[in-house]
Amino acid sequence: MAKTQAMVNEFTVGTETDQEIPVVRPPPGSDVYLIARLWQWWPILELERGQTYRLHIASMDWQHGFSLQPVNINTQILPGYEMVLTVTPDTDGDQTIICNEFCGIGHHTMVGKIRITEGGS
Repeated sequence: MAKTQAMVNEFTVGTETDQEIPVVRPPPGSDVYLIARLWQWWPILELERGQTYRLHIASMDWQHGFSLQPVNINTQILPGYEMVLTVTPDTDGDQTIICNEFCGIGHHTMVGKIRITEGGS
């Protein structure tokens, strides 16, 4: 959580939703952190197309499933472990993060976002 909060503090460019989830634009080539927690993916990430990032995903509570659509990245996220994926987005637009492991009564609302932008935006 500390690494994620430090990234949010340094690279936030705005907020979205009624929950005011931070939108974070980290520099290309950096380590990027994403937290799964009941029933939310936090924060919203804004990444540049064609740039490579190391995406660190961790759960703060239960087992969650990270499914990134439409690119079909799918992995389990377990408490106490950090899943690290190297990603290089190749299309612009919003990609949806879905929790595909049942995590409780609010599971159906656990949807997040990674926004892919043209470089320099």
